[in-house]
Amino acid sequence: MPSAEAIDRFLRKEIDVGSFASAVYAVGNSRGITTEGALGNAVAVPLRIPATLDTIYDCASLTKPLVTTALILHSIKNIDDQYYGFTYRELLAHTSGLRAWLPLYAFETDYLQTILKEGPEYERGKKVVYSDLNFILLWYALNQRLSIPLRMDDAMFNPLASLRPRIAATEWGQRHEAKMANRPLAREGLIWGETHDGNSFFAGGTAGNAGLFATARAVFRLAQAWVNAEILPRAIVNEATRNHTKGLDDARGLGWQLPTGSEATSMLSPRAFGHTGFTGTSLWVDPDGDRIMVLLTNRVHPCAAPINMQRIRGEFHRLALRT
Repeated sequence: MPSAEAIDRFLRKEIDVGSFASAVYAVGNSRGITTEGALGNAVAVPLRIPATLDTIYDCASLTKPLVTTALILHSIKNIDDQYYGFTYRELLAHTSGLRAWLPLYAFETDYLQTILKEGPEYERGKKVVYSDLNFILLWYALNQRLSIPLRMDDAMFNPLASLRPRIAATEWGQRHEAKMANRPLAREGLIWGETHDGNSFFAGGTAGNAGLFATARAVFRLAQAWVNAEILPRAIVNEATRNHTKGLDDARGLGWQLPTGSEATSMLSPRAFGHTGFTGTSLWVDPDGDRIMVLLTNRVHPCAAPINMQRIRGEFHRLALRT
C-alpha cells in the first residue's frame, strides 16, 4: 500500500513553503480507502483551525464530473441531442465553441441569455476549450435539480452555517476573479463556507460548474461509485471515460479529463480519468491499477498565488501509486 508517511512528508513540505495552507487526501481502490491523512490549517487567517479528516473543502470544478455530468448522463436519452443548438457531447467534452469564462453576474441579462449571446468564440467541434460556460448551460438543462442517486452526508451545496468550523477557508476577497474580469471586487472579506466561484455564488450556490463542498472521504466515495457503476450503468461509465476528442488539442471524456502526459498525469495509465478544481482540489482514477486518488487543498487561502499545482499533483500521484 502507498506509504502515508511519504505522502505526509511531501505535503508537509509543500505546506511549509507556502504552496497551500492545508491538505487532506484519500487513496484507495474500488473496495475503499487504504491510506488517508490531514495536514496543515484549514483556516490560517484570521484564526487557525487545523485540518482533519472531517474537513470540508470547496471542491470547485470537481462539481462538473461528480454532480453535473452524473445528472446529465442519468437524465438524457441521447448524447447527441441538442440544447439551445449545442449537443450534450459538445458541452460535456468542451468542444462547443463557447469561450472559457465570463463573469456572468456582471451582465444585465440572465446567465442563459448571456451565454447564448456572448459565449460563442470558436468553431464548434474543432477545438477543445475547457469552459465553465458549458457546464452552466448544462445546469440550465437540468432545471436546477440538486440530487444524485447516491446519498452523502459530507457532500453538499450551500453548507449550513453550523458547519463552518469544519470548512476550509478560501480567498480573502474575490481578488483573482476581479482581476480576470477587470472589474471591482464582487465580494469583500474572507470567503469561508460559501462557494469561491463567482458565477456559482451569485446563482445561489451553484451553477453546475462549481459549488460542491465535500470531505476527501466523500469525494472518494463518489469516485468509487463511478468506478463500481453504482450511479450509472457500466456502459455509460465506459462511454463517459473514453476519449471523445481524439485529434484535437486536449483529451476529454464526457465531463472527465483524460491523461495528456502533463506533470500531473504522465505516471497514469491511458485509461485513467479525473478532474481538478481551481481552489486546489483534484481527483484521479486509474482503473488499470485499481487506484483512486483524492487530494483536497485550499491553495487559494488566503490569496490565489501562482503555484505549480500540476507538479504537486504529479508527485502525489507517484507516491499514491507505489505499492
